[in-house]
Amino acid sequence: MESDFPSSLTEASTRHLRMLCNRTYQLLDLDRPALETRERYDALVQELERRERQAVQRGGVDDARETFRDNALFSRFELYRNGMMAGYVQYEMRGGDILLLHAVVDPKFRHLGLEPVLMQAVLLNAHRRRLAVIPYCPEAQDFLAAHPQFLSLLTAQQRRRFRLLLAPGSAEAGQERR
Repeated sequence: MESDFPSSLTEASTRHLRMLCNRTYQLLDLDRPALETRERYDALVQELERRERQAVQRGGVDDARETFRDNALFSRFELYRNGMMAGYVQYEMRGGDILLLHAVVDPKFRHLGLEPVLMQAVLLNAHRRRLAVIPYCPEAQDFLAAHPQFLSLLTAQQRRRFRLLLAPGSAEAGQERR
């Protein structure tokens, strides 16, 4: 990793930066990551985000669409609309699992129905990163109940437990989910 890390991130290709970002993220998940690993990861993310902003400015992309990002510094997935944060999902990483802890959608954006957009983006991100999802927040549980195609992202144990909660007549369903 040391020899792969460029001295100047602005000169490295975007593809190379993404590969380094993925490898650095994996190193962060170790029991004892090196001290400079977090610094490097943040620098890589900042450079990639800077390039994305430049591409948007050059392309004249419609501001009304949503933008999704993983804010690793605050351990949350964020959804932006018109440059304003519309909502986020707080998470915690544990090995290859991602625990979805808390979801918030700004009241100003609730009427737009962005919560499902946010949840879908979170689950697709977990799928791309090959992370098992553990849905602690009620919003994630509700989304999974409405969209069973995403249940495969749960660990086998969590999937069984979740299906039991969804079973008709389950006395625990109402208590545990809220």
